Amino acid sequence: MENDSNRIVSRIEDEVISRRNVYLGLHLEILYAKDIDNPSIHPNILNREYRLAVWVDPNEEFSTIPVEGLLNPVWNATGVILLKKFPGHHTFLNVEVLRVNSMNDPGTSSGVVIVGRVKIPLPKVLSGEKIGRFELVRERGEGFKVEGHIYLSMKLRKYIYV
Repeated sequence: MENDSNRIVSRIEDEVISRRNVYLGLHLEILYAKDIDNPSIHPNILNREYRLAVWVDPNEEFSTIPVEGLLNPVWNATGVILLKKFPGHHTFLNVEVLRVNSMNDPGTSSGVVIVGRVKIPLPKVLSGEKIGRFELVRERGEGFKVEGHIYLSMKLRKYIYV
């Protein structure tokens, strides 16, 4: 995943480091999505490029690079989100699957459409992890519909912030 700041983050184990430089971090491995954007349901969509927007704090969003994919885009992306206010303000990982460069979608001037989203509770303990398949929902008319899944893992770790 890309991080807009040029910060250096490294994992620490049993070293003695000043507490002001130690943060909890959420290590992410975002693998792939399945059964999104079904062509039989969305036949007019010709360009199928997807990226992910991922955040815990809405002011610090991370994105993957766009990948092509019809129903099952693969990212195999990894990254770390520092949790400076954990656990008080950080309780969920927010994930949005975005179709990008899709200028033939009605109503989008930017070419970006939210294909699916999910809010996943963060692990609650150090070294805690969540691995698996998470259902995506997308807006459909006045409500929401489950459509597709995202496969990812997240692990809560200590990191040094340099």
